[in-house]
Amino acid sequence: MLPHLAWRMEAMIAGIAERRPPAPGVIEQALRKVPRHWFVPSLGLVLDDDGGAVPIDRDADPPGWWDAVYSGRPIATPLDSGSTSYTCVNPSPSAVADLLELLDLHHGHRVLEVGTGSGWLTALLCRLAGESGRVTSVEGDPAVAEVARRNLAAAGVRPYLVVGDSAQGCPERGPYERVLAPRTAPEPWAAQTTPGAVIVGGDGQAVRRVVTAGHMDGHLR
Repeated sequence: MLPHLAWRMEAMIAGIAERRPPAPGVIEQALRKVPRHWFVPSLGLVLDDDGGAVPIDRDADPPGWWDAVYSGRPIATPLDSGSTSYTCVNPSPSAVADLLELLDLHHGHRVLEVGTGSGWLTALLCRLAGESGRVTSVEGDPAVAEVARRNLAAAGVRPYLVVGDSAQGCPERGPYERVLAPRTAPEPWAAQTTPGAVIVGGDGQAVRRVVTAGHMDGHLR
């Protein structure tokens, strides 16, 4: 481990408690097992709550880059070093803790993730589901999916990755006990779950839904 990484990671975890209640211990442990910097490229934009963005560059300013990666901010990232299009957002640690706590994921659960993104959340899902779990992640953008595939391979985790229409899920890998999605779940995702399954999604504010008798009951966090 890099000599400065442990204290940066602990500072990031402590910072989560400044924006929400402290993350449950199992989520904290997953965050320690899956360092965020594995999923942030050399160039990025640190986003603030008012829509502002500050560029970061690991080659030009390594300390600034490390500070940003282990801050509490979301980071927009380009697909590659030559791209000017920032198509992927690595979510803030507190948002990640929100989603994972609502999902209430346990070892052995089968999980559908809608939107792989950088792969950071995917890797955390794999850690929480354990070796006996099954994580399937569907990404609609082939270029984003390829970056995530490389990130996940380097991190040593092996989810089942699908490039395709994420709104359709992946029924052949179901049924799922948990679904993590970027927005309120459409019916195709619910149809691929077991009774009592939990679906967590939402744009800006997470929604937790429970599938019962073919219906979805939900509430805002």
